[in-house]
Amino acid sequence: MKKTLLLSFLLFSFVFANAQITLTSSSFPNLGDIYINHHDSLTSTVTPGSAGANQTWDFSALHNHYIDSTLVVDPATTPNGAQFPTATLAGINNGGYVYMTKSTSECDFIGVAGNFQGMTGVIHYITPSIVAKSGITYNSGYNFVNTWLLQMTGAQAGYPIADSVRVHNITHSNVIVDGWGTVTTPLNSFPCLRKKQVDSTAIVVDAKVLGSWNNGVFSQNTISVNYAFVDDASINEIVSLNMDSISATVNNAAYRDSWAAGISETLKPSLFSVYPNPTSAGNIHLLIGGLPADKYAVQLFDLTGRQINSAVYSINQTAVTDINYSALQLCNGNYIAVVSTAENKILQSLKFEVVK
Repeated sequence: MKKTLLLSFLLFSFVFANAQITLTSSSFPNLGDIYINHHDSLTSTVTPGSAGANQTWDFSALHNHYIDSTLVVDPATTPNGAQFPTATLAGINNGGYVYMTKSTSECDFIGVAGNFQGMTGVIHYITPSIVAKSGITYNSGYNFVNTWLLQMTGAQAGYPIADSVRVHNITHSNVIVDGWGTVTTPLNSFPCLRKKQVDSTAIVVDAKVLGSWNNGVFSQNTISVNYAFVDDASINEIVSLNMDSISATVNNAAYRDSWAAGISETLKPSLFSVYPNPTSAGNIHLLIGGLPADKYAVQLFDLTGRQINSAVYSINQTAVTDINYSALQLCNGNYIAVVSTAENKILQSLKFEVVK
């Protein structure tokens, strides 16, 4: 009887130790990482599942309606980098830029630049927004307050009657890891933690008309809930679910394709390059070699995450595959090439520039 109890205890301890996760700084972003997410815009049947220990969350039926990507770069290479001197990293997504700092214990957003709901500007966070912390595990959590102020012309804000507009934002966030277990996506299954974040946001708008500021001409209070299923491989969630605060249903779901360039450590092409780089739009060659003979998907994205081209190629292990993109007539700018397995697992990505 004692042996049976001991064996049961050891088995339970083994399962718990292997399924339970503690997030560390190894998941924080690095220069050159690329995050690619698949989004499901028809989420009427998706639910976040249950909290608690040793859960199973199955999202294998999620659709892939559109893809976006984020490329991690040096802030100095971005148009607004000089305005964020403390930033150590920047992310490019959908034509906008997010600026970050990271330490061994925390990764924070400190500001954004670009287009936001039709308004263009630069936002410096007065207090940062915590993206991730190390040492987080089941039943742990933290709170933070994120504030920012954006001032623009009335025309930029869509209020031509006003000379200037100020937008004040304050968000109180509560994060709790309320579950651990296994999450399944259309690509694979992963041991994970479930992170629930509740944001309570207050927005107040002031308008300057005929030289005088009118405070509080508009105000709005909202509550939003996000469930993020995370592992220690990446700051990018395995699955992310944004909830409608009124109906308590999922209004957006996304699952990650890859946490970074070269996610596969066991299967990488020995040759994956573009020549020449920078290249002219009429002379683009993508070289792939050193992969086991099989069919592989090759995709091109611009830096907004828009897919430019996708095709499947039979690649021979003993030969170099030369893919010519001259017919695409790409515009000036930076692009990302991605090679994946037939099961959509990304093997490697690279960035190249077109200069006419």
